[in-house]
Amino acid sequence: MRTNGKDINFAQGTLQVRRTLSRLPTQMGKERGDMYIESEPKTKSSKRNIVLTGFALDALRLHRLRQEEMRRVAGDSWQEHDYVFCSPTGTYLSPGHNALVQLKKLLEKADLPDIRFHDLRHSTATMLLMMSVHPKIVQEILGHSEISMTMDIYSHVLPTMQKEAIEKLNKAFE
Repeated sequence: MRTNGKDINFAQGTLQVRRTLSRLPTQMGKERGDMYIESEPKTKSSKRNIVLTGFALDALRLHRLRQEEMRRVAGDSWQEHDYVFCSPTGTYLSPGHNALVQLKKLLEKADLPDIRFHDLRHSTATMLLMMSVHPKIVQEILGHSEISMTMDIYSHVLPTMQKEAIEKLNKAFE
C-alpha cells in the first residue's frame, strides 16, 4: 500500500487505499538499483476506505508533526511527494528495508519478539474475528475480494468462536 497525506481524512477518521507501491528487483539484487512502480490495487475490493482507531489517528497526527520537522531539516533536498511514510528527504521508503528496520528497532526497544509487517495485518484480522466482528467486515477491512479467502486464512479462529456461539444459543433457549 502506498499512502499519501490526501488519503487520510482526520475528520472522518478514515484511510483511503487507492495506490500500491511495488518493487521490481533488478539483476543487481535486492534494493540496489531496483525499480519501484506505483499502480492501482490488484482488485476492486483492494480499493477501499478503512476506518482508523483513535490511537492510530493520534499516532498519525504526531507523525505528521515529526514529518514537518524532517522537511525543515532536509531543506532543499526535500522532495515533495506527500507520502505519509517517507525517507528523510521525502522519497518513498524501500518497502523491504527502511520500514522493516524501524519496525525491528521498535520491537527490540519494547522487548517484543521479531515479526513481519504482514503479521500485524494477520493479528488484526484474528483479533477482530475473536471479538465476534462479522467476517464480512473483516473481509472489507483486509480488502479480500472474496469472503472465502478471509475465512480460509483465518479459519483457525473458528473453533473457539463456534463454542461461544453454541453457548449463546443455549442461553437463548433457556
